[in-house]
Amino acid sequence: MAKVFSLRRTSTLALRQRKAALLRQLAVPPDLLRASYVERFTTCGKTNCACAQGQKHGPFYYLISNLAPGHILKFLLKDQTQQQSAAQGVRHYQVHCERLEELSQINAQLLRRGEPLNPEP
Repeated sequence: MAKVFSLRRTSTLALRQRKAALLRQLAVPPDLLRASYVERFTTCGKTNCACAQGQKHGPFYYLISNLAPGHILKFLLKDQTQQQSAAQGVRHYQVHCERLEELSQINAQLLRRGEPLNPEP
């Protein structure tokens, strides 16, 4: 679900300035990941294991990405470097998408006001 930005009472000049700032910030991060970074705890099923009494194994960290219906990429992030890289890449994707959403909402508000999206300099 997209974040809704409160733009109705913002001046057209302020919208244009924010749009320009967003466009400057929209360089695509090279480590961008459209995925979920997931922490999991598991049980092994052995009756005499501590996990049978509630002390689950883990945490285990996974990167999960839905590529297409029925095609899911999921794998274990084995070391801390992978875990940190994955968490950062997912965060970068989320920030990038939020900026794109704000830009889209600004453009919609400008159109609603009858303003051109690409004014002459």
